[in-house]
Amino acid sequence: MTVQVDLTNSEVDEPVTLINAFTVPPGESELFLERWKDNARVMARQPGFLRARMYHSLTENAEIGFVNVAEWRSGRDFDAARANPEWRASIRRMIDDPGLHVTPRPVVYRVGLDVRPGDEL
Repeated sequence: MTVQVDLTNSEVDEPVTLINAFTVPPGESELFLERWKDNARVMARQPGFLRARMYHSLTENAEIGFVNVAEWRSGRDFDAARANPEWRASIRRMIDDPGLHVTPRPVVYRVGLDVRPGDEL
């Protein structure tokens, strides 16, 4: 499956967060997580990478079964990482795997509001 999303953030020199929601058919969760771990190993070696978490829905038949939240030092770092051929190839392997029928929905965000206990809004 090919998903065309503009994730370019070259003008953003502040922290960004990639939030990628995945629809994964029942029975493909384990394979999806294996492929995502392969991708995460490459991602974690990129300059500017801070952290990634993959959330798995507690509801078995949820339309959005997985959500990846990856934090980057800046949009520029994220753009540079996305241009890395090794990372691009690892993403392609996951998306093009004939055993997976995954629909990704990637969007890059920056913090708009940060609320912590005791904050007055």
